[in-house]
Amino acid sequence: MKTTPPDVTQVSIDLSHIEDRYYLFGMLAAIANRMQTVGDRVFEEVTWKQWFALLGASVLQPDPSVSRVAGFIGTSHQNVKQLLLRLQSVGLVSLEKDKNDLRRTLVRRTPATEAFEQKYRESSVLFMDSLFQGIPTEALAIARQVIHQLDQNLKSIENGIKQKEDTV
Repeated sequence: MKTTPPDVTQVSIDLSHIEDRYYLFGMLAAIANRMQTVGDRVFEEVTWKQWFALLGASVLQPDPSVSRVAGFIGTSHQNVKQLLLRLQSVGLVSLEKDKNDLRRTLVRRTPATEAFEQKYRESSVLFMDSLFQGIPTEALAIARQVIHQLDQNLKSIENGIKQKEDTV
């Protein structure tokens, strides 16, 4: 049974004194947590993280590798493999070795994937409409550019950390 988290929407904290960069950093993390909390209550069959892995696999069709899905959704191969194994256990994907490269595991959608997507299609549209309510198209375009640049910067930081680890 899914439990309802405490209502924290009534908490009002003045964050106007926080520099924009720090505010955005903190709010992106908080929004990600809040989206997971809400998302875990949306789907009966899967968790929010499992759904996000399924979304990544669906966007990258036909038959992406586990590594490609991991890179797309921004997590490790090991994490995505566990999420996909759970999705496989409920019939939403099948994991099969690539016949051309047995080191690669491919993610295939199943007929149950379409039924799952159809089941949540209407509620997904309503969710997205509610989430972005009151935000002008121009602001969304700017937010997309900012988030894209943040993603590029984060990937650059990650590469720098990997290079330092490799030299140690």
